[in-house]
Amino acid sequence: MLLKYIVSNFKSIGHPIEFSMLPAASHKDQGFFKTLTTRAGDWKVLQRGGFFGPNASGKSSFIKSLAFAKSFIVNGQKSGKGTGINQFKGYFEDLSHTSVFQFMFYLDGEVYEYGFSLSRRQVHEEWLMILTQDDMAPLFTRTTDENGKTQIDIESRLARKNSKERRLAETLKDSIGENQKNQLFLYKLYDNGVAKAELIIKWFQNIQIIFPDSTVKGLPLRLQQDHDFKTFLAESLRKMDTGVFNLTVVSDEIDFHEYADKIDLPAEIVEEIEEIKSGIVSLNGKYFIFAENEISHTVMIQIKFEHHLNEKTISFNMEDESDGTQRLLDLLPILFVMKENSQTIFFIDEIDRSLHTKLSQYLLNEFASNCHDTFNQIVFTAHDVNLIDLDKFGQDEIWFVEKNDLGESQLRPLSDFHIQKGQDALRAYLNGRFGAIPMIRGND
Repeated sequence: MLLKYIVSNFKSIGHPIEFSMLPAASHKDQGFFKTLTTRAGDWKVLQRGGFFGPNASGKSSFIKSLAFAKSFIVNGQKSGKGTGINQFKGYFEDLSHTSVFQFMFYLDGEVYEYGFSLSRRQVHEEWLMILTQDDMAPLFTRTTDENGKTQIDIESRLARKNSKERRLAETLKDSIGENQKNQLFLYKLYDNGVAKAELIIKWFQNIQIIFPDSTVKGLPLRLQQDHDFKTFLAESLRKMDTGVFNLTVVSDEIDFHEYADKIDLPAEIVEEIEEIKSGIVSLNGKYFIFAENEISHTVMIQIKFEHHLNEKTISFNMEDESDGTQRLLDLLPILFVMKENSQTIFFIDEIDRSLHTKLSQYLLNEFASNCHDTFNQIVFTAHDVNLIDLDKFGQDEIWFVEKNDLGESQLRPLSDFHIQKGQDALRAYLNGRFGAIPMIRGND
């Protein structure tokens, strides 16, 4: 489970902002958090968090910072390349062109802290810590001095002295030369089979990030192969009054070039597909499966949405469905996946996009009612202020994002504000009491 996340110098985020899933001391409602047993005692952790604020306040920048950090951690970097970091455009001298990403999380009964700092060219610092009864203790630390020399200290908590893994770790630390300074030591340990690193990387792999334009990879194939999954989605769409009462998946063998001509597919896309030679390509909700040298005999798989119209069953294609129904296909699998994996963290940018308030509320309520026996968490951004409901959320589950006078995104939980019992939090927010609302300016 995620406990804390700190990020600085990324897109609209300048100086460090901290997001915490640890409830405020005043939070008493047991229904809002999970209790974890750690070496330093029992810790309470929230399982939901929501970000609200005006357009261009930095809500998406926060989610994108997580996406960057995850990709940088789990995918590694090519030697000799830069880091690809997108830093705050308004330079602050005290940030020294350096960005920081820091995570505290709970995994298999232990609390870890992992973080790194980097510039556009290289990693400057990196550390992995573990919670003891007294404090956080290092597993390894890495620093690069002003002369470009990298020092990595490995502790016995990571790998015992004289063990095979320790010897391997020592060899790997010595291998970080000038061309590898854009690479994380954690990834090198993982890539070479060091057990502790594999465990940490797996935690990051379980972070699922969904943007407004995200689609579930392989959805038609999953529906075709998993009857329970297909039944769940169909019943959910029917329950949510989308007009869809059933889903089917159809497969047809086609000549891809004829199909591309029919839909006027740009030549550069056809060329890209031909270069892939074999695999799966997704276009407009349809999946095309082809094998090497057989692109002219391609299997097209697509989802059909069955509606009752004028007492007849009519099948719609994906592009015929509303934006809301298509968005639900991105989000509903989360509720099903929760049954399969109990340690996933979902970050959803604009959970309310194209959805009625009641549908957004339904998704969040369903997550809350099904997450108690799991380690799953959900963090979302939204513009729909009707979701700010203190009957359904604790104050420390609601966060406000806005920019200061220097153009930096700032983050603050609702629990920082005093709200009297019975006070309407939504009305107080719209009246500007908590900030983070658009300022409509007149003509000067």
